[in-house]
Amino acid sequence: MWMHAAAQIVCPRCKAALAARAIAADGQVEELSLTDSAPDGGAAARWIESGLLFCAGCRCFYPIHQGVPILLRYKTALAEAASSAWPAALRQSLSDAGLGFPADDPPPGEKFVATSFSTEWEAYDYGDTLWTASTADRLQAFRGECGLQQGDLAGKRFCEIGCGLGILTNEAASALGAEAWGMDLSSSVFRAAAQFRANPRLHFVQASIFAAPFRPQRFDFVYSHGVLHHTWNTKEAVRHAAQLVNRGGSLYLWLYGYEDVRVSLPRRLAYAVEEKTRPVIARLPPRVATAVLWPLVPMYQVASMLGRLSGTHGATYSAQQAIHAARDRFTPLYAHRHEFDEVAGWYEEIGLQDPHKVDASEVPPSWALAIERNVSIRGQR
Repeated sequence: MWMHAAAQIVCPRCKAALAARAIAADGQVEELSLTDSAPDGGAAARWIESGLLFCAGCRCFYPIHQGVPILLRYKTALAEAASSAWPAALRQSLSDAGLGFPADDPPPGEKFVATSFSTEWEAYDYGDTLWTASTADRLQAFRGECGLQQGDLAGKRFCEIGCGLGILTNEAASALGAEAWGMDLSSSVFRAAAQFRANPRLHFVQASIFAAPFRPQRFDFVYSHGVLHHTWNTKEAVRHAAQLVNRGGSLYLWLYGYEDVRVSLPRRLAYAVEEKTRPVIARLPPRVATAVLWPLVPMYQVASMLGRLSGTHGATYSAQQAIHAARDRFTPLYAHRHEFDEVAGWYEEIGLQDPHKVDASEVPPSWALAIERNVSIRGQR
């Protein structure tokens, strides 16, 4: 992570400022003096590959691993493995100072969700296709969802909740001009940080929306597509997301909608099958679940090919992309669906103005049905 980004992060437990130490390749430990001012042009920006952030008030620390801070309120296997590689003298000094991993209980199902989506993203390649469209179409759809054009976020802060491989977060920084943050529960953030490391205005953290490592009203635009319905409580997740939005800022969400399964009898039947089988498949070990779903790969490939011919699907799936789509459908522990009016009511309850549905005309044809049939909503604080 970039050193100036570390100064913008707060403890996810108490929201206090954090101190930082960097660990060099030779094991030398350096205490850092943090400032959140990015160097002009990034010429003097400093990257921290390994280190830790710690909160004096909570007496806990958060590892920085492969350039990504692990900012969860509970210990994970990856955080423990990262800290085990630190110099023994550092680990002893932390112990002597009474500093340890945070030990809060995770939100319901959160560790399960993190494992499932880590498996889903680990083999997905950067390339010409992103979900059901070409990457170019998906980037155009992203700008349409946000209602923004080139440079519109210059000098502003952007956050993507559930950033996956960071492709859209990078677009917010490189095309829209924002200082952009991507956060995700899954291990996808480590790939994102490696892929986009060259940009000192682009940052990734492993964190939970229920304990975001940012101060309230930190961002001018908060974006989340296809993520918050996979939490234990969508409304509660939306409430936490809205807390990050600055006055005059915007919140955009895309959530599963019921209309998407009401359009035809075949889709109703498919949804009924999903509802019965997903809770079973979701609880299988990740590798076993993937093996169980492999027979669906040809079906997904045929469906994507037919969709492309009809103009409703912008990509023909490879086997890798097909199993990614199958896992996304059948392995999440939670996959709630909502009505637009329901979510618009949440916006109004939490003080967001003008909650309105994004029009399908604002996105490429390959993305239009996803916008029309689901909850695609934007509002302002």
